[in-house]
Amino acid sequence: MLAAACVVLAYLVYVVRAVEPVDFLVYRYAVEKFASGGDIYSGNLFGPMIEPEGMPFTYTPFAVLLLWPTAFFDWWTAYLLWSLLCILLVAWTVARFTPRWVRLRPLVMAALLIGVSVTPTVSAHISFGQVNLLLMALVLFDITRDDNSILGRYFPRGLLIGVATAIKLTPGLFIVYFVVTRQWRLAIWSSVGAAAATVAAALVDPALSRTFWTEVVWSLSGRVDLTGEAIASSGNGSLQGTLAALGSWTDAVVMPLIVLVGAAALWIARRIYLDGRSVDAALVIGLSAPILSPISWIHHWVYLIPAAVTILFRLRSRRGVAVFVAALVVVYCGPSMGQQLMDASALLVPVGAILREGFILVSAAAIVALWQMRPRPDTVFGQNSAFGENDSAPESEGNQGPNSIEESGVRTRS
Repeated sequence: MLAAACVVLAYLVYVVRAVEPVDFLVYRYAVEKFASGGDIYSGNLFGPMIEPEGMPFTYTPFAVLLLWPTAFFDWWTAYLLWSLLCILLVAWTVARFTPRWVRLRPLVMAALLIGVSVTPTVSAHISFGQVNLLLMALVLFDITRDDNSILGRYFPRGLLIGVATAIKLTPGLFIVYFVVTRQWRLAIWSSVGAAAATVAAALVDPALSRTFWTEVVWSLSGRVDLTGEAIASSGNGSLQGTLAALGSWTDAVVMPLIVLVGAAALWIARRIYLDGRSVDAALVIGLSAPILSPISWIHHWVYLIPAAVTILFRLRSRRGVAVFVAALVVVYCGPSMGQQLMDASALLVPVGAILREGFILVSAAAIVALWQMRPRPDTVFGQNSAFGENDSAPESEGNQGPNSIEESGVRTRS
């Protein structure tokens, strides 16, 4: 796996070398400006290799503290190390969700790592130097880790999800999910983690935190264009972006549809959780977040990685394999090709539209698949991990869904 990770990193850096990692550079410039005492939210950040008009930093003050190591080296060395970390996180995700029973498991995981890493999602993530893989890894590690480990004894489950939320607000959907499913301990500790990280950043620079939480977070539309061609571009695959691409007549139904889809996603996740498959439920939440977010670029759809690996090892029919392959084709072709086909000919509009909105369509299909496709019949709950002997998403002890009235308020099969 390590060798495959190095090969993938070398390939991706070679392929995307012409694309400057602007997001990573913004992180780096934000850290440098913060270190010099500047206000990173006062306006756009400027520096070599980003647009002349600069780019805004829209993450939380705590994110600046976490991203501090990006300024330890020259930008190229820091970028390579950041990219290596991201590829290793992909490798960990593949390993964590590949069942133990798979024959030639190391070779299968290496092949999956290579296949996953050349998808538009991961390649774009590397080319821009994004942070989403790190956030996903924090969430998935917290969801799947063993409570009896050394880390589990001293750091309650949920804290890392809180930390992820303190970096970027979208993982906060998991806290809502914990409340909906009455996982009170996870809801409390994830909230504590988010609050503790936020307070830590406020203690370091109270003025910066005050600016972000009283001004910036309420005026993101002034920093990130959420209107017109920007939000309706082929790169934005969110529900709001899809509706915007249909025309301004959809403006009136955007928020009602987002609320309806969000409620449906939480309901499905709750049903899966009550069925004893809490990691599958968490994947549904991860897949739903970019659907519900106003802007979801290609590199935001990282939860398709563990979802695809999970679904792959549950396929039981030729029809399922055919649908899975079709979904892969849609993902690999990407929205840019879809837009090109739509612009090329009216006859290609149906195919182009599917590819253009492919990420939201595939994510919705993956949510339905996770809901309907159960693990193998011979699976025994409680042995469900990447190091166990079944094909369900990894779950550690205490993370198999509600087992008592005290936990869920209802009786369910444990």
